[in-house]
Amino acid sequence: MTSDEGPLDRLFKRIEKAMREIEEAVTREVERAIKELKHEEREVRVFAESIEPLYTMRDLGDRIVIYVDIPYADTEKVNVWFEDNVMYVKAKLRSRLDIGKWSERYRGVEVEEYNLSITLPIRPRPEKTTIRVKRGVLEVVIYK
Repeated sequence: MTSDEGPLDRLFKRIEKAMREIEEAVTREVERAIKELKHEEREVRVFAESIEPLYTMRDLGDRIVIYVDIPYADTEKVNVWFEDNVMYVKAKLRSRLDIGKWSERYRGVEVEEYNLSITLPIRPRPEKTTIRVKRGVLEVVIYK
């Protein structure tokens, strides 16, 4: 500071410094938000011709029950298999489905099947596993 600087000059310099700091903080926050949005877009699991269905897993003590939502799936073309403690589901749809009708985010995306992999807390044994499809929901019961 020079000696000819008055109290008003010092006040305005402090205000300018505070404004620069606020602008830098806002810029950093906007850049972080943009990166986060791009990361979320990558997490959407839309495969070339398939989509990952929603599911719920419940531990009921003596068994684990998994419900997988597979609306519009052809019940004759649902495939479930296990590798170690991972369960895989592939279910063909009765016809191509335009999911752009559900959300603008998926405009122009059509799918033919569901694909899902779930890491299970136990290693299932086929002889202690039951699988059924009813009203668009796949139910997998794995007895411990």
